[in-house]
Amino acid sequence: SSPSGSGSAVCTRATHLRGAVQGRPSGSAMDVNVVAGSLVAAGGVMGFAKKGSKASLISGGLSGLFLIFCGLRQRYGYGVFVSVLLLVMMGPGFAKTKKMMPGGMVTILSAITLLYNGRMLNQ
Repeated sequence: SSPSGSGSAVCTRATHLRGAVQGRPSGSAMDVNVVAGSLVAAGGVMGFAKKGSKASLISGGLSGLFLIFCGLRQRYGYGVFVSVLLLVMMGPGFAKTKKMMPGGMVTILSAITLLYNGRMLNQ
C-alpha cells in the first residue's frame, strides 16, 4: 500500500506531462523562455569572462533570469516585455554589424520568445 497522498502526486505529474505533450503551457523546465533565458544569461557571463564587460553580465544575467522566471511561472505578458526590450536593445546593433555574437544570437532568441509569448497570451 502506498503512503497517503502519493497517488495524487502521481496523477498530478501525469496530467502535467500530458499537458506538455499536447502543447498546452506546462511551466516546465523545457519552456521556450527557460531555454532562451538560460542561453541569454550564459552569454552575459561569457561576455564578462571574455571581455570583462559588467554591462553584459548585468543585462544578460538579469534579462536571462527574468525570461527563466517567465517560463517557470507562465508569465507570458512579462515574457513579451522582456523579448521586446531585448529586440530593441540588440536588434539595431546586429542589423548594423551583422555579427552573430552576441547581437545576432540575442536578436534571434528574442524574436522566438516574442512569438512564443504572444502565442501563449492569445490562447
